[in-house]
Amino acid sequence: MNAAALPPLQMRRRLLAAALLAALINFYAFYPGLYHHDAWAYVAAIRTGDWNNWQPPLLGILWVPMQWFWSGPQPMLALFLAGYWSGFVLIALAFKDEESRTLPYFVFAAAFFPMALNYNGQLVKDIAMSISMLLAAGIAALLLRGYFKRTRIAAGLMWLFILLAGFFRANAVFGMPPLIDLAISAVSPRWRALGFVKRTIIAGLLSLLFIPGHLIADTHIFKVRDIKPMSQLQIFDIGGIAYFSGHDGFKGFFGPGFIEKNRGPGCYTPRHWDTYGWGNCPEVYENLKPQFGAPLTRMWADAIIAQPGAYLTHRLAHANRFFQFLCKDCYELVETGWQSSNQKEMKFEDNPIYLAIEWPSVNWSKSPFGPPYVYLLVCLAWMWASTGIHERLTRHIAFALVSSGALYALALFVIGIAHEYRYIYWTMLAGLIATPVIVSRVVMRKELPALLRFGPLVMIAAVIAFREIAVRFFL
Repeated sequence: MNAAALPPLQMRRRLLAAALLAALINFYAFYPGLYHHDAWAYVAAIRTGDWNNWQPPLLGILWVPMQWFWSGPQPMLALFLAGYWSGFVLIALAFKDEESRTLPYFVFAAAFFPMALNYNGQLVKDIAMSISMLLAAGIAALLLRGYFKRTRIAAGLMWLFILLAGFFRANAVFGMPPLIDLAISAVSPRWRALGFVKRTIIAGLLSLLFIPGHLIADTHIFKVRDIKPMSQLQIFDIGGIAYFSGHDGFKGFFGPGFIEKNRGPGCYTPRHWDTYGWGNCPEVYENLKPQFGAPLTRMWADAIIAQPGAYLTHRLAHANRFFQFLCKDCYELVETGWQSSNQKEMKFEDNPIYLAIEWPSVNWSKSPFGPPYVYLLVCLAWMWASTGIHERLTRHIAFALVSSGALYALALFVIGIAHEYRYIYWTMLAGLIATPVIVSRVVMRKELPALLRFGPLVMIAAVIAFREIAVRFFL
C-alpha cells in the first residue's frame, strides 16, 4: 500500500487523545454502570453458582475476574467503554485513504451520536456483541490497509473479537457473513481473488457454525444448565398463531379456555413474549417447562405448518411493533436511567453529563428519524450507495458494515421476541459509521450518476415521509 495513504502519526494521536477524554467523560456519565436485569443475572450467578444459558455464558464468565478486584459494575463499564472508543478509533483510521485527510475525523465523530452513547453504558449482551463486532471490523479493515506491522497478533485479536461477538449473543450469526468475509479478506489474498457471490456463500456457511458452536460450548466448555432459551421464541410464535387464527397450537395443553384468555387483555401482545413469562399469563412458560426441547419444537413446527398465514401475520405484527413503523402506540422509552430501577446494591444517579446525553436521545427518538426502522432503512440505502465508492477498500469496508447491520436487523422479522431499543444497536452503529463515508465518497461526487448519488437519499426520505403521513393521518 502507498505510505501516503496510511494514517499520519498526528491523526492517530489526535484520535487517541479524543477517545481517551471521551471515554473518561462517558464513564462519569454512566457511573457506576447500569446493571440492568439481564446484567444482574450474571452477578446472581456468580454468587450462587447457578449458571444457565438464559444469558450468554461467555459474557457471564467475564464478570468473574472483574468481581475479584471490584465488587460492582464499574470494571465492566470501563471494559465496555474502552472497547467502544477503541473500536471507533480503529474504524475511523481505516477510512484514511489517498483521497481524503479528514474523513476519519468525521467517522470518529459518529461515536458521539447521543443515541449511541445512550446505550453504551448498559452492561448487556447486545452492547457487548456490537462493541466486539466494531473492534473486529476495525482491525480487519486496518489489516487490509496494511496498517499493522505485526499482522499475526492483529489477526489473532480480530478473530478473537469475532468469536466473542458470536458467543455474546446467539443471533449475532445473522450479521456475521459480511464481517467474516472482511476478516478472511484481511488475511488471505486467495480469498480476495474469489468472486463476491462465492465469498458471500462461503462466509454465510461459515457463520452457521456458530449455531452448533453454542450448543457444544454450553454443554462441554461452559457446562451450564440448559434451560432451552429457544422456548421463548417458540412460545411467542405459538401464542401469536393462536391469537390470529383461533388455532390452539399448544394442542389443548392449557385447557379449552386458552384461546379466549390468550385474546384477552394482558396476554398475547405483538410487543414481546414477556407476558407468557412473567406478565399476566406466566403459567404458560412455567407449566410448559416439561415440554421444552423436542415436544415444544414439534408443537411449534406443527402450528406454523397448520397456520402459515397466522404465523406471518404474527411475525409482521411484532416486527412492525418493534421497528415502530406503522403504529401510533409503539413508542418505547430510551431513557437508560430507568433501567437502574433493576439495580441492586449499586445505585445509578443522574448527573449533568448523563442528562446531556439523555435529553437529545429522547427528543431524537420522538422525531421522524428516531424509530428503530430508520437505522435498518439507512443501512439498506447505504448498501446501494456504497457500490458507487471508487476506492476498492473503502467500498469493501463500508459495504461490509452496512450489510452486516442490515442482515442483523432483518433477522428480527423471524426471531424477534422483545421490544427494547438496544436490540437494534449494531445496526445503528453500522449506519452511523457509514454515513460520512457515503456523503463524502458518493453524494458529493459529481462524476457519479445522479441516481446513485441521490437515489438512496430519496429512498430514505420517501419511506420516512410515507410512515409519517400514514401514522399522523390514517392510523
